[in-house]
Amino acid sequence: MMVRLLHIFLLLATLMAMPGVLRADTVDAGKDTIKEYLQALEANPNDKEALKIVGFYYMNRGDYHKATRYAKRLLDLGKASGDRDFCELYGRVIIGSIMIEDEPDSCFRCLERARSIAESTSNRDALLSVNNGLGMYYLLVHNDPYTASTYYYEALEDAKAIGDERRYGIILSNLSGVYISLNDISGLKLAEQSYQIARKRGEPMPLYYAAYSLAHFYLMTDSLDRAGYFIDEVERLHGEGGFDGNGNPYLYRARLAEKRGDIDAAYGYYVDAMQNFGDSDASSVSATYLDYARLLRRDGHAASAIKVLEYALRYIASKMKIHSPELMKELVYSYRDAGDYRKAMEYSLRYQEYQDSAMQLSRERTLQENRIRHEVYTNERLLDEKNMELMDVRHKIVTLLIVVIAVFALLALTYINYRRKDRLYRAIVSQNSEYLAREQALIEQIEESRSHHDTASSVPPMSSGKVDGLMSGFTRLMLEEKLFTDPSITVGAVAERLGSNRTYLSKAINESTGKTFTQVVNEYRIREAVALISDLDANIPLKQVCADVGFNSLSTFYTSFQAGTGMTPASYRERVRNMQGTNAK
Repeated sequence: MMVRLLHIFLLLATLMAMPGVLRADTVDAGKDTIKEYLQALEANPNDKEALKIVGFYYMNRGDYHKATRYAKRLLDLGKASGDRDFCELYGRVIIGSIMIEDEPDSCFRCLERARSIAESTSNRDALLSVNNGLGMYYLLVHNDPYTASTYYYEALEDAKAIGDERRYGIILSNLSGVYISLNDISGLKLAEQSYQIARKRGEPMPLYYAAYSLAHFYLMTDSLDRAGYFIDEVERLHGEGGFDGNGNPYLYRARLAEKRGDIDAAYGYYVDAMQNFGDSDASSVSATYLDYARLLRRDGHAASAIKVLEYALRYIASKMKIHSPELMKELVYSYRDAGDYRKAMEYSLRYQEYQDSAMQLSRERTLQENRIRHEVYTNERLLDEKNMELMDVRHKIVTLLIVVIAVFALLALTYINYRRKDRLYRAIVSQNSEYLAREQALIEQIEESRSHHDTASSVPPMSSGKVDGLMSGFTRLMLEEKLFTDPSITVGAVAERLGSNRTYLSKAINESTGKTFTQVVNEYRIREAVALISDLDANIPLKQVCADVGFNSLSTFYTSFQAGTGMTPASYRERVRNMQGTNAK
């Protein structure tokens, strides 16, 4: 008895020094893998996949400060790049999961926003994390195992859909926790499945929590040897893995000792549990207080049980109220056993009020959550509309840009073509000017030659063959007498002037030029037309030029002129005008 009293004294003395706690881990990502991703982030700070993996790792290890830092980097990257389907999605999953204990409303809002994005993109991987987070939210924040189980079962379907056996086993372990809160032995099979998966894959952390669940279920069914085996397994894994939170193994040892009737040992384990809470979650802490108070009351120490229970209620007032009704119910029994029926009635009424308010709060919570869902979906719809408008604006801008580029390209090609033709036309005009100058010089030479030689005959002597003689005479007639200006000129008439016949003259022209009589005559006409058009001072109308050079038809004149010079008569005159204007400058 003295030993028990000493244990009770030590336990009560430690109550006022209990540290705050955080929720325990549920996932193990592997330290070696994380080192690789941290190195990847050093090389590329915007590696979104690495940010996601590292954020989840620190969240699941309970290092919420680092997890929040990486999640915010994901959100900032998503905002800068517009990548909401990955960066914003996973950033909100991590932030939302971290807020479960301290900011439950913000937690729900973040997870719902993530859920909306994941559903719109059919991202089952993200939906798995969201549904797991919502399951924890309902179980730990609202003590609502039924709604929690709904989300956990959805998470299981997600894990099966993407073939993620590892996370499937983790969700099974979480789901078995729901059955533990309901004291429903049906969860034993789930815990066994989770344990087998984790054991097969050799992953310490899922194995650690699955062993916890199995120890609890075997204690519920009084399978004490099996319970002892898994409690040993938990302690072994804890020692090898260095997990945070030391209270739970002692709590289960205390329960096992109590069931075996070793009450002194049970008190000793409760002392160890309370002195080693460390980073145990609020649920484990309140469960320890509750079990310890029950033992105290059954062992005849109702007053001590009341102190423990009152402290426990104060402790969880600012935390998750997962054991609030059980603590108040136990206070009713403790005050009754202590003979304080007024306080027992008071807590009985408080317990009933809590149950009634829980129903009311459940309805209000449902309304609040529906409002948040509506707000999230409304914002998503507005965001989608804005994105559509933005995409439409971008499409219009891109289309306009393409049109502008096409116009500029067309203008550039037009300008390049214009410059190319301008150079060509200038060359043609220059060549024609040079030709006219040479032709004039040739005429002057012929005149000079005639002044020194007696040329009684109309055909010059043939000193170099008949062909050369005919062509020399033909050229003289074209240049001096400009026979080509006669619209009715014929090869026969010219041959007669040269003292020959049409057959010899046609043959001579063809052999010398490779062209017909008509083509050669038209060339002389075009050269004459060029000379007339180039005389800007005279500014002879083109119709008169056509008649003066020997064309019967204006259309024939235009066709022949363009074929010979590469431009129309009007364009040619404009070129000459521009060239003379440029030279004048």
